[in-house]
Amino acid sequence: MEGKVGLTREESKKLFDVIRQLEKRQEAFDFLKPVDFKGLGLDDYPLIIKNPMDLSTVKKKLKSGKYATVSECTADITLIWDNCRIYNQIGSTIVNQADILEAVMRKQCELNGILLDLPQKRQREEVKSENVQEPLTLISKIEFAEKVKKVSHEVLAEIVRIVESDCKHALEELDNERIQIKVDSLDKATFDRLLGLVTVVDEPKPTKKHKKNN
Repeated sequence: MEGKVGLTREESKKLFDVIRQLEKRQEAFDFLKPVDFKGLGLDDYPLIIKNPMDLSTVKKKLKSGKYATVSECTADITLIWDNCRIYNQIGSTIVNQADILEAVMRKQCELNGILLDLPQKRQREEVKSENVQEPLTLISKIEFAEKVKKVSHEVLAEIVRIVESDCKHALEELDNERIQIKVDSLDKATFDRLLGLVTVVDEPKPTKKHKKNN
């Protein structure tokens, strides 16, 4: 007897739940539908982004049985955040929103018992800055320390994951349950990314949504 082809009903249900949780987030507004690059005047978008992806497309593919495995679906969701980082500047609001949504995705996958096997990535832009280390200002370090106190456990986990991926030497394990981030050991690109992440979380919710390019 041949092995199963396609997702089981239970696997599909769990993936739909992950997508629903992402759609609920205010940060997801610009990722719900395909990028209207013509309407937005982003003529270079199809030249840079060879495999565009968005949450509505993932959901359609899931409904129509296009995914043979769970990892194919989660790879497409991850592609949304990767495309955003490729096209937009690291540290921009839209990239920070992608970081938050990836943290939400990871958390929801964990809650649904979905294993993620995602490669280490996102070192394209940071590498350019590693050779020119700029000192962090005292004001920016104080600002980061104050804002990080207000973030959720999801965002804290994403902060640790980013540091572990991009600037591992800045992590210090104090004991089995506590990890310290040595801010002074962070490179400027990683620090700016983390500061942008906690700043987006700390911003008051807007009364009206404004469309941003992704």
